[in-house]
Amino acid sequence: MALDLRQRKVLLTGASRGLGAHIARGLAERGATLILTARDETQLADTAAACEALGAPVTVLAADLARADERASLSSAAGEVDILINNAGVEYTRRLLDQTDAQVEAQLALNLTAPIDLTRRALPGMIARGRGTIVNVSSMSGKGATPYNSVYAATKSGLTGFSASLRIELLGTGVHVAVVCPGFVSAGMWGRTGLRAPLALREVKPEKVSRAVLRAIDGAPEVLVTAGPVRPLLALRELFPGIEAPALRAMGILRALERRADALEQTKD
Repeated sequence: MALDLRQRKVLLTGASRGLGAHIARGLAERGATLILTARDETQLADTAAACEALGAPVTVLAADLARADERASLSSAAGEVDILINNAGVEYTRRLLDQTDAQVEAQLALNLTAPIDLTRRALPGMIARGRGTIVNVSSMSGKGATPYNSVYAATKSGLTGFSASLRIELLGTGVHVAVVCPGFVSAGMWGRTGLRAPLALREVKPEKVSRAVLRAIDGAPEVLVTAGPVRPLLALRELFPGIEAPALRAMGILRALERRADALEQTKD
């Protein structure tokens, strides 16, 4: 059953563009009161205006969530929230040895440390009220091997594991923890590359991811968002780990990621 989001205060990170902007509009259509955060104030203002046009009350709080002091300031300014959606993320598709220290640290800080920290700050109020929801936007990269994206995959695997573990830890508290794992999305980080997803999986539209986040809010513990037959492949991988590399090659995923890494390497400063 759909949760009534009217009078529910939602903190959404990474709300300035891409998936975040689509998720924000989906929440606005359901009547949520929104607190939107990201680094880019101009783009945040655009998202806020679109949500206000749908009738949603919106507060904008710009913050760099890779910084602990700004996460603390954001949590203090937002106050108690009913729903926390950890959507902010950064991705550097490179061979591991081509990634700089700053790129590795940025992915760890924004993709994993920030969601854990913001969750720790939001949880006490949720537990005290006996209700609340945390949705972590992870990735299909966190469900299996993602060559040329090993650090990003590590952070998303960590976020997926964090979500599953915390969900069980909080049983009986009234707090629901969910994770959404998109595949190749035609907006956001993949969409900005200008490359096409492999035919075997295809791209999904950001609106589908937004609906998946709403399903997670409504009670689904884990939502995989892809256009291909992913669950059978994941099951086969668990049974036969050795087939993963040949499968990635046969489906065109390995080549797609290699092309992306090469394209980004050629444009690197």
